[in-house]
Amino acid sequence: MKRLLTTLVILLVVIVAGLTSLVMLVNPNDFRDYIVKQVQKKSGYQLVLQDDLRWHVWPKLSILTGQVSLTAQNAKKPAIVAENMRMDVELLPLLSHQLSVKEVMLKEAVLRFTPDSKPQKRTVAPIAPESDVHYPMVLGSQAWKLDIARIRVADSLLIWQTDDHSQLNVRDINLLLERSDKDHANLELRSKINKNQQELAFELNASVDTADYPQRISADINSLEYQLQGVGLPSTGIKGSGNAIVKYQASPESISVQKMALTMNDESELKGDIAVTLKDKPQYSINLTSSTLNLDNLLGWDVLPKNNPQAKHDYRIENNSLKPVIATSVSPLFNYDLAFLQGFDADISLIADKFIYQGMNIDNFDLKAVNDGGMTEITTLSGNVFGGHFALPTTIDATVAPAKLHTKPLLQKMELQPLLTTLALPSVFSGQLNVDGELVGEGYDEYAISHYWQGDLNIDLKNARLQGLNIPQLIQQSFSRVTDQVSQPANTDDFTEAKSMSVKAQLDRGKVKINELMATSGMLNIQGQGKANLLKQNTDVSLWVQLTNGWGKQNEFVHQLAQLKIPLRVYGDWNNLQYTLNVESLLRDELQQKAKKSIKDWLENNSSSEDRKKLEDLLNKK
Repeated sequence: MKRLLTTLVILLVVIVAGLTSLVMLVNPNDFRDYIVKQVQKKSGYQLVLQDDLRWHVWPKLSILTGQVSLTAQNAKKPAIVAENMRMDVELLPLLSHQLSVKEVMLKEAVLRFTPDSKPQKRTVAPIAPESDVHYPMVLGSQAWKLDIARIRVADSLLIWQTDDHSQLNVRDINLLLERSDKDHANLELRSKINKNQQELAFELNASVDTADYPQRISADINSLEYQLQGVGLPSTGIKGSGNAIVKYQASPESISVQKMALTMNDESELKGDIAVTLKDKPQYSINLTSSTLNLDNLLGWDVLPKNNPQAKHDYRIENNSLKPVIATSVSPLFNYDLAFLQGFDADISLIADKFIYQGMNIDNFDLKAVNDGGMTEITTLSGNVFGGHFALPTTIDATVAPAKLHTKPLLQKMELQPLLTTLALPSVFSGQLNVDGELVGEGYDEYAISHYWQGDLNIDLKNARLQGLNIPQLIQQSFSRVTDQVSQPANTDDFTEAKSMSVKAQLDRGKVKINELMATSGMLNIQGQGKANLLKQNTDVSLWVQLTNGWGKQNEFVHQLAQLKIPLRVYGDWNNLQYTLNVESLLRDELQQKAKKSIKDWLENNSSSEDRKKLEDLLNKK
């Protein structure tokens, strides 16, 4: 045992002595110029080491220095500035004059990807031909060789600016880049991105292919964990995982994300490809699919009461996420400025098997749009919801402010009552809805539609039901009070049903002009016209009702009533409809007309009567 301990002590002394001799005999500044020149030759960047290099032998054999910077050719600002740098080196290669660096670590670095940090060409200066000359610092008879296995960046900042107006700060960067072979490296990255009072924290592992660097570089992201929090998002934020292949090309400069698979809040997911060509005006190509995309869950709306659409409106105002369904405050037109669409071109496709928005479970959702410098053509915006189908092809002109929209809505076989509930409108009507029309206006939300839009609408409602007003009962009851030739109504339901109802209307900044209204059922026919107000949520409609059945008796008077078109006025707030029906006046007029007809018939048959002239004068006065 004593011999073993003695051997270990001797070995330790030899190691310490060797390290001490190395530190004393080998000056790290001897290969300082070589490192600088190799970096410049290989990358074109100028490396500046502000302070002297010095040894650090515990717990690792390392070379330390103070502030360092890396600047592109003729750039105004350095691409990288770090407060200090540490290089962990191998001991044995130093004995054969090789600098084998296990790890380079930059701490508290600032990385700039801005126009000022990019390389600049000086056209007036001649460009020197590339040389294969190396600049070794010779120690003895052998040259130093540089070999870096791993790069680490800790607690650093990236400033990314692609133009003079947009800047993105990536904070708390912790990066590990470890070479696996000549053309491949493993990447571990953890960081946070802050913008517009929102924070994206993420952690990823990737395999990087540098075989064609600097013309091309690609990364296979094997795992990604992220969380997005901040203004306009639920308190728990949006989090999930994913993987993708990211490729960068220098000329023409472009970035693509391929085979992306992203989960969001354990319920939603996206798959597909995204490509960006980085020109003065970027070009985006986005092609995404999803089995489930739940916006209510991602924006926190699903925590609100399902039967209270107005609560969603209030919540969204607090969180500044989207415009309200039914706006209660003034929204000036200058809020509808979509000028940012002028800054890029895009071709977008999004297909979702299930798309959840404002409580609507939309199946087979399909969105296809093309943006050309602010002129956006939404060729397809369709899906199946509430038992029916909708399509909303729309054109957006964002070259002016406020943005102008032109849309041709098409709704087919859609259940009306759940749609009204979702839009926070009174559910006084139900039935199967069909709509087609053409609308134009300024602005792009429900507030704009009810305040600034104009156009024509053709509405057809199958199996319609008007809740709260039984028109046949109302008419029959009114007549039964003034004559015993009509029975009291047997139907006491509080609704009116029609097999079909059609409306032709015009929308003009919240005011709806009902040019034609027609409804038919087994016991009545209705014609009418009138107006409604989306802002005040009231209506005033004049109807002419022909009650063909349901009088309870069969006689000549009932037969005459079945031929009448009875005037009925329906007016007031949607939640509290009122009506006007003057049966006494109608009967009096009908009796007068009947009496006149009888007298005229008698006059026709008694043309020789001496009193004919007097009776005709009397009739003409009535």
